Amino acid sequence: MEFMELLTYIILGIIQGATEPLPVSSSGHLRIVSYFFNLDVPDLHFEIFVNGASLVAVFIIYRKDLIELVAGTLNYIRKPKEYDKEPFRFSLLLILGTIPAVLGGLFLYDFIGGELTQIRNVGIALLITGVALWLIRNLRGDKKEPQITVLDTIIIGLAQMLALAPGISRSGATIVAAMARKIEPETALKFSFFLSIPVSIGSLVFDLGRIYEAITAPGMLVYYVVAFLVALAVSIVAIKILINMVTRGKLLYFALYCFAMAAILIISSMR
Repeated sequence: MEFMELLTYIILGIIQGATEPLPVSSSGHLRIVSYFFNLDVPDLHFEIFVNGASLVAVFIIYRKDLIELVAGTLNYIRKPKEYDKEPFRFSLLLILGTIPAVLGGLFLYDFIGGELTQIRNVGIALLITGVALWLIRNLRGDKKEPQITVLDTIIIGLAQMLALAPGISRSGATIVAAMARKIEPETALKFSFFLSIPVSIGSLVFDLGRIYEAITAPGMLVYYVVAFLVALAVSIVAIKILINMVTRGKLLYFALYCFAMAAILIISSMR
């Protein structure tokens, strides 16, 4: 096992773990690291695999809410006359909101992993993310879970589909769309993270063959496991930071960061 190779995967785990929950685009930052520091970033399957660590982090942070949602949904399905319908309705909305990203991932997989990874395109995408965060920075809606509509869900789902492009943050796009629809920040965060669960699981299942080949290649298992564990620890911290920043109305800082990084990337690509 090479020390420098291991260090590379630790760095990639930190980047993925920090930038997946935060509204600054994890896929975009992996391209940035590869471009500026000449790190050998694995293909899209690595990103999908390590993204699974952020998925586990969501399970850990929101475990109580998820257990209540699953239990409430199953109870309503079994005995609809005895239990509240809201968990079941919320689950259906999550399924509906997942559909655009699933379709986009199925039909645009090669395009996402190819043309969109060009550093200039990543810069433009980060600029779009920054503008979106800037526009909704002061919005404070009051819609809670029971008030989320089908139209709200479709709009948020389409935003998540756009976030397949490196540089368009998934959490940023869905939070922006939710808050633009007057959903309160706490509920927007919860809906955004819950919406990531089926997409992350679907991506892992869809790319399972490639991930298995990469992990079982000689000497690669340790690197992938280390990257996953590092990403998991960092993701937990990043989610807590995001919750704090969103509830305090501090999305402006993420917008400014995206503007600065976008300018650096676009200017660099002109050389």
